[in-house]
Amino acid sequence: MPKLKVTRFRQDPAHCAVAACACVANYYEPHIDYQAAKKKAYRISKKIPDIGMDSGEICRLLNALGFNKVTLVTSNLNIFDYQWAKYGRKRLLNTLIDSKNNKDDSEAKSDTRSIITWLRHFEYDNNVIITYDFAKHMKNFINKRRPFVMSFNWTTFFKFPKEGEHEVPDPVNGQDIEHAVTCYGYDSRGVNICDSHHRCYKYSRKYYRRGFYKIPWLTMMTVLGKGDLYLPE
Repeated sequence: MPKLKVTRFRQDPAHCAVAACACVANYYEPHIDYQAAKKKAYRISKKIPDIGMDSGEICRLLNALGFNKVTLVTSNLNIFDYQWAKYGRKRLLNTLIDSKNNKDDSEAKSDTRSIITWLRHFEYDNNVIITYDFAKHMKNFINKRRPFVMSFNWTTFFKFPKEGEHEVPDPVNGQDIEHAVTCYGYDSRGVNICDSHHRCYKYSRKYYRRGFYKIPWLTMMTVLGKGDLYLPE
């Protein structure tokens, strides 16, 4: 499968989703760049420099950048459940509203609230697919010559230490980090990635500094974890 031609943008700290969404939008509309996407992103959330963007916010940003349909492919069981996999949009929305008030985890409650906000915009033909069959959806989308955004476990893939406050390593109580990138191609060996990050890619990781690299399929399925695919049309 030929690789799609995409433009890489170098991100500010915690702005990986903004840069990845800009990359996908720029593929269709060359006048849309990182700064244009950043302006729209800040209308959605002012907290991006501190915590980045969650799933619902990323979907909303893609809508704001001109995509009338965004499909979220997810296996994040902190928010969703496989019992809901066959629900239509309205039923899923009502189920999420009910579940939000019963969640004990504050982060899961916040993430669920964000998904609800996104799904409530019925002027867009948005959709959620609850599945772990990521490879099928990745291949189908690239086969249509459409790049997409993907989030994966950055800590696991690069074998970084977990992060505590102020990005200080904290192996005991720290958190692993999700990272958003653009997928623009694949072959039998793996998936082609456009990565906006650049500050940490040095020494043994200098291979990734250019921002274009390949993740093997087996590794991809491992590091996706609770990550998501964002398929904008």
